[in-house]
Amino acid sequence: MGGLVRLGLLRRREENNEFQRYHGYVPTHAGDEMLLYIPEKELILVRPGQSTALFSILKKDPLPKAPFKATYAEPTKEQFDNVRHMREQAGRDVWRVQRSEQLHQFLLNGYMDLRAFTKHTGVGEGALLRADLCHPRADRPHEHSLHLEITKEGARYLHIADPWELLLVRPGMELPLFERCEPENAAYWCGLP
Repeated sequence: MGGLVRLGLLRRREENNEFQRYHGYVPTHAGDEMLLYIPEKELILVRPGQSTALFSILKKDPLPKAPFKATYAEPTKEQFDNVRHMREQAGRDVWRVQRSEQLHQFLLNGYMDLRAFTKHTGVGEGALLRADLCHPRADRPHEHSLHLEITKEGARYLHIADPWELLLVRPGMELPLFERCEPENAAYWCGLP
């Protein structure tokens, strides 16, 4: 399952369901091409004729040996609620409206807002700088620019959505990023069967 999440084919659903399967993961828009999700039965199937393509894509897993615990990720309702709040607070500012819409699309594709990651793990921008996954940006091209740039090593875990300046955790990389920044605190989750 970890490979499907890291490749952006599955994402964590908004809320837990008492009859959910797959630890609450559902296909993303990209996953819909190869996977059929039947909500009434809580079932995910590989579409006819797509199994070969799916196996080919799974070979492109960016970190095949990365720790993945399906139960580690939290439901995403709070992140989607934050997007709604961002949209309401944007008023008539077109850039802020577009930024909230883009964040919504990234969440639907399995990404995680860094603020949600920080709330879940306690790992923030300072830890990213200490782990050399980001470095301070020397010059900011516009007033909305982030003050951080992602390093080559950080690009495995993080993504900046330009020009909306969204710092995002790549799909399925929450636990590997936590382990990279705070190995002692992440050891409990990484050690679970």
